Amino acid sequence: MIDRISICEALVKWNKIDPFLKWILTGDEKWIPKNNIVPKRSWSRSGEAAQTVVKPKLKARNVLLCIWWDWKRIIYCNLLLYGQTQMSSVNIWSV
Repeated sequence: MIDRISICEALVKWNKIDPFLKWILTGDEKWIPKNNIVPKRSWSRSGEAAQTVVKPKLKARNVLLCIWWDWKRIIYCNLLLYGQTQMSSVNIWSV
């Protein structure tokens, strides 16, 4: 535990001399469920509840959120649909 504290203190002192923490770029990826079900209108008589129809083979798809940020703001944000990949050339030149 003392080693961790001394390392943190050393990093804080080093950052005061040379602000290296501002150079750090952080990124993360998160799968987000995408609801592809579209509600449809249906006719019903007055006083009756609307009928719901269950459609077969509807699958919940996910989208991948790619986000990069630095100490100040979000640098890059992109949603990738199922089956798509992030191109490395986009990653390099988007920053």
